[in-house]
Amino acid sequence: MKLYLLLNIILCFSVTVRAQAVNDAATIEFGSKNLSIDQPFLISVVLRDTEVRPSVIFPEINGLEKRSKSATSSISTVDGSKVVIQTITQEYYAAKPGNYLIPDFVINAGNFKLSSKETMVVFSKGNVAGTDDPLSNQVSLEPDLEDIKEEIILSVQTDRKNVYIRQGFSLGISLYIAENAPVEMEFYKFNDQLQSILKKLRPANCWEENIGIEEIIKRKVTIKGRKYTEYNMYQARLFPITLEDITLPSIALDMLVTDNSDAVNVEHKVVKAFYSKPVRVAVKQLPEHPLRDQLPVGQYSLKEKLSAELVYPGESIRYMFKIEGTGNITAIPAPLLQTNSSFDIYPPEVSQIIKRSYQGVVGEKTFDYFIVPGKDGTFPLGRYFQWIYFDLEKERYDTLRSAKTLQVKGEDFKLSTLSLNGSSGLYDNLENLDSSKESIDYKKILKDITSAIVVILLIAMVWVFRK
Repeated sequence: MKLYLLLNIILCFSVTVRAQAVNDAATIEFGSKNLSIDQPFLISVVLRDTEVRPSVIFPEINGLEKRSKSATSSISTVDGSKVVIQTITQEYYAAKPGNYLIPDFVINAGNFKLSSKETMVVFSKGNVAGTDDPLSNQVSLEPDLEDIKEEIILSVQTDRKNVYIRQGFSLGISLYIAENAPVEMEFYKFNDQLQSILKKLRPANCWEENIGIEEIIKRKVTIKGRKYTEYNMYQARLFPITLEDITLPSIALDMLVTDNSDAVNVEHKVVKAFYSKPVRVAVKQLPEHPLRDQLPVGQYSLKEKLSAELVYPGESIRYMFKIEGTGNITAIPAPLLQTNSSFDIYPPEVSQIIKRSYQGVVGEKTFDYFIVPGKDGTFPLGRYFQWIYFDLEKERYDTLRSAKTLQVKGEDFKLSTLSLNGSSGLYDNLENLDSSKESIDYKKILKDITSAIVVILLIAMVWVFRK
């Protein structure tokens, strides 16, 4: 009897603990495990309820090469509460088709220590379904070589030499060492040097988006027919916010170089400095427009959704205005609203998803409006919801307008409220509502109840053993 009771307590305890762990604050997730040779295998760390993105170093995997890393942040509002999800993803590429065993590994992500069991990934020769990710192609930031015989190059490079104000461009810092260079070297006090370099290099008139600096990414590249090993130390996306040209000064990187020139079979290490060339990026003003100092710059499209297209006066509806594309997503403003007396438009709930990678910044920003029409009629929402931006591909201003039409049928809302038998609908009993009452946090209540059950089960287990 005692054993039976003990087994039931243990079973209840394990189920309760598992229920608490369902919504883990941090997890490891894998991408597709059946890939073509030109597609990356993805390992992601997903962090919930944290706005601070921690430093994450992903494991080295035998046979696979680390390449781009990306960081995606999602901010939304659910039941009045702010929900934040951070996703940090590492890409791995295979050199040849085959089956690759991903062994057990552990990742440290801030205060979390995450472990993963081994799994198998298959890379095949044929092409499988492609990706719609606009950042899926690797951006190459190659140094400008004056002499093809250069063996060691410290390079500060950008993907553009001319940009419009608020247009993004990539900035990278890499050390290139020729494969047949007769030299042995290693990094020297790298973290301290990098912080000093970035302090000198970062332009004050730019908004910066990067995925964090945790490790040096090593890859093989070919420049003007010569093979090099690239050590990428930093890469970010910069958006100039003023019309001043951007000047990136020459920087120095100290390396420990093995010197064996003094005597045969005798070597010692010396500190040697390598220097980059200065880089200049010209910033252009946008064409004439009354709002050109405020308008966003990039490539964007509109997605929208109306909860109902036919309503009565006084009936509330929701309208979603979502802007998707490439650019400085964080700085996207709300659409311009035309004043009107036909309906009330309340301030929107704003949510956003931003993916930052070495290739650029893409994402979406959603404005969720609450609308209450007051008059009968047909209302094309394009008259009221407009979003103007400068299209980089077309190099001209463009406007995203709503294509939805709202039909309102019935007696005008204000007239119906004067009726003796009419109801004010949305505002019924408004004066009787108690705004001082706090909303109920059901998640917290469930968590407290679960914790109490765990304590009771532990006490019961102790009591059984004492009997």
